[in-house]
Amino acid sequence: MKILLVIDGMHPRDGGPPAVVAGSAIALQRGGDNVTVLTTLQSGDEQDVRATWSAMIDSGVAIKFCAPVGLSQLLGISRIDPLVVQTVATADVVHIHGFWTPALLAVAKMARRAGTPYFISTHGLLDRRALTSSRSKWIKKRLALALLGFRPVFRDASGVIFGSETEDSESWDPVSGMRKYYIPNGVEANVGQASIPSRSRERLAAIAPQFDRWDRSLLFYSRIHPEKGLDMLVKAFNAVAPDHPGTGLLIAGIMKDEAYGAYVSDLVAQCPAPDRVVMTTNLTGPESHFVYALCNIFVLPSHAEGFSVALTEALAHGLPSLITRYCHLPLVASEGAGFVVEPTPESIEAGLRQLLSLTNDELAAMGRNARTLFERHYTWDRVAEQLHDAYAGKSRHVGA
Repeated sequence: MKILLVIDGMHPRDGGPPAVVAGSAIALQRGGDNVTVLTTLQSGDEQDVRATWSAMIDSGVAIKFCAPVGLSQLLGISRIDPLVVQTVATADVVHIHGFWTPALLAVAKMARRAGTPYFISTHGLLDRRALTSSRSKWIKKRLALALLGFRPVFRDASGVIFGSETEDSESWDPVSGMRKYYIPNGVEANVGQASIPSRSRERLAAIAPQFDRWDRSLLFYSRIHPEKGLDMLVKAFNAVAPDHPGTGLLIAGIMKDEAYGAYVSDLVAQCPAPDRVVMTTNLTGPESHFVYALCNIFVLPSHAEGFSVALTEALAHGLPSLITRYCHLPLVASEGAGFVVEPTPESIEAGLRQLLSLTNDELAAMGRNARTLFERHYTWDRVAEQLHDAYAGKSRHVGA
């Protein structure tokens, strides 16, 4: 099957979706499909993209770069890159990651006109809380649905993919009767099993020399953006720090909101033990995943999520996790892999106290549960089977 995966940007600064595209592409190619990734490309980014996803390219997945698409191309005022038209025309199935940008909407419309089956992965972009957090944002989305043709694209999609049923339950349906699939994101099965190179330890030591003095380390590894709730985590850590003098917090994030980042930095400065909090933007991308193996507990205090790649990676590394219910993975609690709390500083503080009160043996047992949960549900080969069956029409959508 010729599968085309489409995304509006594969640079590592774009966070989790590029990792999802790369991981699924490798697994689908390994399973016998012929996979191509089509992505827009900003000037000067190609070298970084090719270096970051070299494993995908080496696996035989083709990657094609097209010029950015704006409203003028979407509205037919100017011409879309012919490469996009040609690549979409030769695919048996198109899987679009995201949807609010002109490039992705244009591809969906092409596939729809051609009668080519197409799927849309939401990546949390339909989350009600995120959509309605700003009145202006909500109005813009509603106008886009009405004026730019999003509704028929969702209505006629072969499948709209959510990471879980709980994500769907917290999401807004732009049209009724969408064909929904619940397919999680994945991570390669061997993640978390390799030894840590000395150069990786040296890199962390250069960024956070105090790290080796911590008895236990908490890890936040995600975008620095209000939706991720990092301010609540820092407030909670500031409250528990005096009672746990050997515990530190490593914040490794992609800066997506400078004003919010400055606010969080001010909170970090208020910590009663400022040497036990490190906030850096220099530990991102696949080459920095070693931080999971060096930390003891993963924390994701999000207000809104799709199916978190960072959380899946934490499970693969056998890390006990503290997450909010908006991370949409209640199995973390029910399978004994961590705790699920409400997205408030008080609830996160209570969760931290509960985790930090555990013995090392109890944390280790929780970590083994995390790894087992990952192996059972979230390896890329397992996920790729679900994707392939959906593409081939072998599995039924929700409500079918």
